[in-house]
Amino acid sequence: MMRVPNGWRMAPLSEFLRESRVPGGDGRTAKKLTVKLYGRGVLAKETATAGSENTKYYRRCAGQFIYSKLDFLNGAFGIVPPELDGRESTLDLPAFDILPGIVPEWLVFYVTREQFYSAYTDLARGGRKARRVSPEEFLRIEVPLPPLSEQRRIAEILSSVDEAIATTQAVIEQTRTVKQGVLKRLLTRGIGHTRFKQTEIGEIPEAWEVRPIDELCRLTNGNGFRPPDWSDQGLPIIRIQNLNGSRKFNYFAGLPKEKWIVEHGDLLFSWAGVRGVSFGPCLWTGPRGVLNQHIFKVHTAKGIRKKWLFHAMELVTARIEEKAHGFKASLLHVHKSEITSQLIGVPNESEQTEIVRAMESLSQAEAREATKLGSLRDVKSALMADLLTGRKQVPDTILAAAE
Repeated sequence: MMRVPNGWRMAPLSEFLRESRVPGGDGRTAKKLTVKLYGRGVLAKETATAGSENTKYYRRCAGQFIYSKLDFLNGAFGIVPPELDGRESTLDLPAFDILPGIVPEWLVFYVTREQFYSAYTDLARGGRKARRVSPEEFLRIEVPLPPLSEQRRIAEILSSVDEAIATTQAVIEQTRTVKQGVLKRLLTRGIGHTRFKQTEIGEIPEAWEVRPIDELCRLTNGNGFRPPDWSDQGLPIIRIQNLNGSRKFNYFAGLPKEKWIVEHGDLLFSWAGVRGVSFGPCLWTGPRGVLNQHIFKVHTAKGIRKKWLFHAMELVTARIEEKAHGFKASLLHVHKSEITSQLIGVPNESEQTEIVRAMESLSQAEAREATKLGSLRDVKSALMADLLTGRKQVPDTILAAAE
């Protein structure tokens, strides 16, 4: 049994959660409820598509706890917000009334820890692609429960970090919006040109050429490192999350192939990632490492400046995303040809350098915020590991203020 601090106790979730099965409509026109992956909250999914004749829908209410049976192992949990009160779902998304004795926000933070759902993988039943966790199994899970005052304070601390993360993400988005406008002008109008020509990608300076990305670089894929390959020493394995600024690494202690090696400053392209977050080009600012799968290393051709190509690939990323498959609102995947076939207006090497120089200040501002975002996420992960297990406790003086 897990050891807990003085004043804490182990308690089954059934003590605080009661499954709700209030019948809904026929599901033909009602707005549906689903849960975003990786614990990012609850959202509405509107559809007029009916299930089978035997499909039953149930009404979900604001304040209820909800999770996805199918995505339990990905951390798909949340609290139904007021604006989604009355939405409906099938029993694949069980809902629970939260009883006194537990703080809802604390509960969500606890169950969205990686260690929580990785510890309960044996609860899932079914085939590899359809493993489910039933409400009965879920409610039998025991959690290390602090007193209510400590639950509230833990939730407040972690929520404050979430607010800082959201603020930083908003700054990044605003910077990207401004940068995209400047970038589009520089990469389509150039610097100092007075004569232009019409092409298949629109009007560009007369002296420029239209060329596909395939002629500007060569793309090589990373390696599919698996848990048996991971170590606590050696070269860091550069994964998609590391392109977002996270400096939490797994390591590879074996002998790497030369094509896996990534150096500081290399140009990478994530061809599987989250729209606007981790999908697309990245100039690597971290340490020397080995490249994981789903990320291309970009080798520029003669006469092509690496930083200019980075900006040019940024400009066409939206076009590439339109060709993506997967979950288009979140996780995107593309084929290599959908990147290399993109056409770009190409200036000479001297003008490429001028364009890079003009973009430098905006790029640096975005990089600073991205680094800050990665640090905040690392801080949150560390705080969750400490506060939600009792490894570190909130001082009594702070708890008294929370009463």
